[in-house]
Amino acid sequence: MNEINNVRSYNCGTSDYSKHKFQSWSFWILFRLNPWDADITKRVLRIKKTDARILDIRKIRHIALERIRQFQNNENVFPIENLEPKDITLGEMLEDYDLTSDDIVILSRILYPNVSNRVSDYQMIIEICDKRIRELEKEEIK
Repeated sequence: MNEINNVRSYNCGTSDYSKHKFQSWSFWILFRLNPWDADITKRVLRIKKTDARILDIRKIRHIALERIRQFQNNENVFPIENLEPKDITLGEMLEDYDLTSDDIVILSRILYPNVSNRVSDYQMIIEICDKRIRELEKEEIK
């Protein structure tokens, strides 16, 4: 039972989830995210000592492309159940993360979706990822 009570005090692998007051699981639960959006949220929030940041950005872009494909084919179109938590603000949930403004925009598109046009959310995420990938590739060259 003690292991269950302490499950959020550590993580398996090299990600840094457990050092944060709110882990990606908290966002998934409080905002009732579908698995695709939960995956994007996880990748925005995590820092992994073994992987360059560009890899998570590429994965986020890949997931966004898949979501657009799903919407175009009317597959896995989950109802929008995202609800803002009542007892805590997003700012409070993110206060101990070191996020870029691009990270915040991606999270905003996931946590506060455009109900009338979800594809536009994923297109914006792809645009941001493309920009970040170009920036990170330039940094790698230096």
